[in-house]
Amino acid sequence: MIISRAEVASAISAYRTVKRKPSVASVAYDTADSFVRSEAAASIQTFVTAATAEPFYRSDLVEDLRHRIAEGRYFVPTEEIVEKLLGRLIVNAAM
Repeated sequence: MIISRAEVASAISAYRTVKRKPSVASVAYDTADSFVRSEAAASIQTFVTAATAEPFYRSDLVEDLRHRIAEGRYFVPTEEIVEKLLGRLIVNAAM
């Protein structure tokens, strides 16, 4: 399965939205209750923080491509384009 960066960003966004909404059970608790995060939850939070701290692209590569496109020096072989299109069609058809 191919998971795009947009799908990862969407999943993280959905997770953050659900995380912000207080549940009915958490509102009903007494103030003396406490919360202790498990090691697994802490490691997931560390992963999410690390994954969202960096941009989803390499700025040096993007700038190089931008200059090459502007100068007319960027070329993608037709075979590569066709392979990617067909690969995506096969993945989408399997879903």
